[in-house]
Amino acid sequence: MAPRPHWWHVLQASKNEVRLAVDLYNRSGDARQLEAFIVHMSMGWLKLLQAHFERSGGDVYIRDQRGRRIRHEDGDWKYKSLSALMAEFFQPNDPRKVNLDFFVGLRNRIEHRHEKNIAALVAGRTQAYLLNYESTLVELFGEDEAVASELRFPLFLSSITEDAAEAVKKVRSQVPRGVLEWVQDFDTGLEPDLAADQRFDFRIYLIPYKGAKTEADAVMTFVRPEDLTEEQNAVMDQVRTIIREKQVPVSDLGTLRPVQVVEKVAAAISRPFTLHHHTQAWRYFEVRPSSGAQDPAKTKADFCRYNHAFERYVYTESWVTYLIRKLSDSDTYDSVMAWRA
Repeated sequence: MAPRPHWWHVLQASKNEVRLAVDLYNRSGDARQLEAFIVHMSMGWLKLLQAHFERSGGDVYIRDQRGRRIRHEDGDWKYKSLSALMAEFFQPNDPRKVNLDFFVGLRNRIEHRHEKNIAALVAGRTQAYLLNYESTLVELFGEDEAVASELRFPLFLSSITEDAAEAVKKVRSQVPRGVLEWVQDFDTGLEPDLAADQRFDFRIYLIPYKGAKTEADAVMTFVRPEDLTEEQNAVMDQVRTIIREKQVPVSDLGTLRPVQVVEKVAAAISRPFTLHHHTQAWRYFEVRPSSGAQDPAKTKADFCRYNHAFERYVYTESWVTYLIRKLSDSDTYDSVMAWRA
């Protein structure tokens, strides 16, 4: 029997890193689980791309100007970083790359005593991190190499019966300000479609199933929206409506008109801030489309929402906080006010 190629061993090492990442994340207790998950998932992604490049004839080494491989002081070859391989493999706006970029940046900002709350804040992105690995693994190496059948859905205790909005507020209030601001800045740089992509931030509704059990039942079933029947879609719309009543302000309740945003920001910064300046700001940070846009509701929902009934935009307290933080910096203020389409 012929020996396995080197790339195959690298691939197995990649899968082992991911298995370990999931085991560490799902273990009981709260000892650095998120950081451990990110570290080992990053190693899993690095080795996955190395295996792909090796098998397909790509180059995984760092080279000098003459094209020769470079060695470390200990004699080992220098390999390209995860970021370098990502840049070669993914298109710039691939949601999988953006998700990876998010965790590369987040790892350096984790404060360990708040890690549990940070993990809750980014749970959807954490799930996407793993699902993206699995889908890319299968895409490159086939179903026989998949790890999904080896990973188990964890048993958990959760505040699943509490009001969802209050639970989210509690988590956010306990996350360090620096981490929240970094996540906010990262999200502000994303196009709305990209921010809403499940490959960047995986979001699901958990609905208890109360019907009679059948042999085909599974603990959890994932269904694509496009595969639902009209009747099932109607039920999902009903569920979204119920959840929106709990999580999203009804009509303009709790949101601000532009003039109210101006008043709050102007009182908090040392530079002038008028309605014209506010217009400059929402254009510069791209929080909503311009007037007359084909889809006026395509906003960055953390900051701005479109009210269809009154055909106007309203803004959030998060937008006010963001503007105060950003415009308190003189260079940012000057850039915003000098911006032209």
